[in-house]
Amino acid sequence: MALIAIDPGEIADLGTNVAMHGTLGASIADIDDMFELIVGIAILIYEIAPGFA
Repeated sequence: MALIAIDPGEIADLGTNVAMHGTLGASIADIDDMFELIVGIAILIYEIAPGFA
């Protein structure tokens, strides 16, 4: 009795699903990094010239 059964026709789609999930994870990480960069720049500007904010 097999605990896991994979249809041979689904093996080709497995790579696509893994790639899509990896791409989505990478894009979310990029968005988070971009947000942190923007906030960091805003804090830096505020620290340098607080009178302009």
